[in-house]
Amino acid sequence: MYFGGDVYSSADPFATALGHTDGKVSFIGSDEAAKALDPEAIDLAEDFLTPGIVHAGLVLDGDSPTARELHDQGYTHVHALGTAEAIARFAADAPEGLSIVDYPGLGDGDQQRASAAAAEFLSLETLPETQLFVLVDSNERLGEVLESLRTDAAHAQRHGYRLLLDFSVDDGHVEALGRSGVAITLDPALPQPLSHLLAAGAQVSFCHSQSSPWATVRSAVVGENGIGARAAFNAATRFAHRAASNPEGGVLVPGAAADIVRWKVERLVVQVADPRVAAWSTDPRSGTPGLPELAPDVPLPTRIAL
Repeated sequence: MYFGGDVYSSADPFATALGHTDGKVSFIGSDEAAKALDPEAIDLAEDFLTPGIVHAGLVLDGDSPTARELHDQGYTHVHALGTAEAIARFAADAPEGLSIVDYPGLGDGDQQRASAAAAEFLSLETLPETQLFVLVDSNERLGEVLESLRTDAAHAQRHGYRLLLDFSVDDGHVEALGRSGVAITLDPALPQPLSHLLAAGAQVSFCHSQSSPWATVRSAVVGENGIGARAAFNAATRFAHRAASNPEGGVLVPGAAADIVRWKVERLVVQVADPRVAAWSTDPRSGTPGLPELAPDVPLPTRIAL
């Protein structure tokens, strides 16, 4: 049981305490209730508890971070793409508390999940009956992939196909991505039409190229097509779980997995991207759970061991 901090939970936007038992969240609420339930509850000293952040598209190569480095940064789930050997090496380094969803290449055999470069995917005569992560490296390739998926969108949706888009997406693809029903993963550190993608109904999650997951969330909020901090945080947590066929993941509510990370933060605010309205608010009447302030001049949150 923890008390004396802030808890990011849709179950109670004013929660300051959280308990978990047998790997599940058992309590969300106030300090008084937490200490009544457990007199030995741990004081958070005003730290912030959130669901763990998901790296939703890590391509394993010589430059990729290790599993332990990602865990230390605050990630609790990684969707890893690469050869079966590369994934095995990555998983061997994974500490307790880091879950790996693996997408080995199609050439590695009959796998429950698989990845493929766009050129390989486009050469297939029939679409695989497996959860497939397609790596796309240009807007030209994206157009070809979307055209291929258009002929059998129901199959792609049924088997949980995904696209990893390693470039700045052109506005011309936004509506097609929304109509496809296929989850997309991208890096908001690149210029991306995030607000347009979400408005079109695209299922967006994030991969991360920066040293802090909160830097990725901040990249999604600032800029001409930035989105609200809550939407950006959802893309880094809940939406990534949904993309991997885990619709219940990425939230802290009673009965959910106790996927918890503790952060030291400057202060919590309710932040929006639209400069025409108040960009920062600490008014509790909003009823919206606060998130760390992500202004460029404010230090990013740092992970604290539970």
